[in-house]
Amino acid sequence: MPDLVVDVDALDTFSGQLESIRTRMNAARDWTHQYDGQMGASQVEDALHSFSSGWKDGRSEIDGSLKALSEMLKNAADNFRQTDGDLAKPLQKS
Repeated sequence: MPDLVVDVDALDTFSGQLESIRTRMNAARDWTHQYDGQMGASQVEDALHSFSSGWKDGRSEIDGSLKALSEMLKNAADNFRQTDGDLAKPLQKS
């Protein structure tokens, strides 16, 4: 029977990276109005606000996907650790 090797720490790391991306993406919502009145032509400011507003739906969908994938990775890592520990217990008694 072939061995199954899983880098559980890498799963945890990747989960954390996805959460970091999600956090930074969500923080980007708030910065678009920080530069109001500083961009020169009002058309540039209007275009930025229009883009930010239109991107809201896409960002929400990506946020949900990132959250779900991050949770799946974390759960997979936890389950692999639990299973590995459960399989090791009988071997330690021998």
